[in-house]
Amino acid sequence: MAGYAGAVVRAGEIVSAPAHSLLVQSYKPREMQSGTVNADGFGAALWLDDGKPEPALYRTAAPIWADPNQAFVNQRLSVRSLVAAVRSATPGIGFELSNVQPFARGHIAFAHNGFIRDFRRGAQRALREQLGNEAYESIEGSSDSEHLFALVLDGTGTLSARVAQAVLRLEAICAALDRTAAATLLLGDGEQLVGVRWARGCRPPTLYWSPFARGVCMASEPLDGERWKEIPPELVAVAVPGEDLRLEALR
Repeated sequence: MAGYAGAVVRAGEIVSAPAHSLLVQSYKPREMQSGTVNADGFGAALWLDDGKPEPALYRTAAPIWADPNQAFVNQRLSVRSLVAAVRSATPGIGFELSNVQPFARGHIAFAHNGFIRDFRRGAQRALREQLGNEAYESIEGSSDSEHLFALVLDGTGTLSARVAQAVLRLEAICAALDRTAAATLLLGDGEQLVGVRWARGCRPPTLYWSPFARGVCMASEPLDGERWKEIPPELVAVAVPGEDLRLEALR
């Protein structure tokens, strides 16, 4: 997954142009902890240069390299921010389009790299029972990822505060069920990027950040060069164009 916020760029400057772009990461990832390719879908939440606060959401269940619309999206669309992801489906989670990331509600978009072990057996119900009506009714698919997004939507305060609340609620659910889980999250609202790395019983998937073009970028693996810095686990990272990365306490 990769996110950008800043001055207007072509979507492809993040998704397909860099030496280790999201397109390359779909078939040749360097730091993937399970599986070998990300062939189960591609999506992008695109804050277009049209003044609207909500992102345009594009998703396909096809691999990114087989998507006939990818060139149009990457070469022709100008964006001031994006959150994009290529998918490797967790075993037991369906391949249908409704499970392809990112997910978007209102002006917020969300991507998740990780899993909740045996999600359908206890964890799904425990998580849903904590949600208010609006967050509960936002869930359209069956993935653990979209349920984590519902936890974020159910929170209060700033985007980073809502992310921290969601991770701590997930931690409590997994502790009660003695469940292994990993949640590296990347969110955007068109003006900033928020990321976090958390896991229980395993290592959290990677997430990096760097100034990029005339903005800032976060990505699961560095897109190019050696300027990228890894975001530490157990901290909420907030990236705003033109500012230094801000790290906030998770607890």
